[in-house]
Amino acid sequence: MSTLLLISGIVALVAGFMAILRPYVPGAVLAYVGLWLLRWSGVIHPSVGLLTSWGIIVAVVVVIDLLLPPAVARATNGMAYMGVGGLVGLFVGMTGFSLAWAVTGAATGVVLGALAYTRTPGGRSLGFPSSRFFQYLCAKGLPAVVTLGLIGIALLLVVMEHYPGFALSQL
Repeated sequence: MSTLLLISGIVALVAGFMAILRPYVPGAVLAYVGLWLLRWSGVIHPSVGLLTSWGIIVAVVVVIDLLLPPAVARATNGMAYMGVGGLVGLFVGMTGFSLAWAVTGAATGVVLGALAYTRTPGGRSLGFPSSRFFQYLCAKGLPAVVTLGLIGIALLLVVMEHYPGFALSQL
């Protein structure tokens, strides 16, 4: 049973990242479910406070997504840039073995990805620095950062719980 939960958790985390690129289902919800599945499998042991606080954050992201106009909520413009930038930023931030560093890295990567997208012919319409750019970045970047933060939590907990010698040697 725990193997099935582990595999399901990994699939949910990967699906959460894919939902950043194609936001038809909120990626933060998928990543949050993946975190719970990994907890139930016994692979990681996040605290109740961590799960509760991130659950509230996911609920806020879902409410914001529901309030967005449908065209913006389902837009995929620049999401590959923001998703890949955020993933790279997450991995760079994870080198500090801190959730704060991981989320900061993901947020920085999402912003840099959005900036890179505005330099492409398709992204010029966002017109950095304009209110349209910042509105789009908030609407699409916040869910991406929350999703990547949840993925980062799972990865950091796996490393810290199963490879504590490695984690401590990196500090």
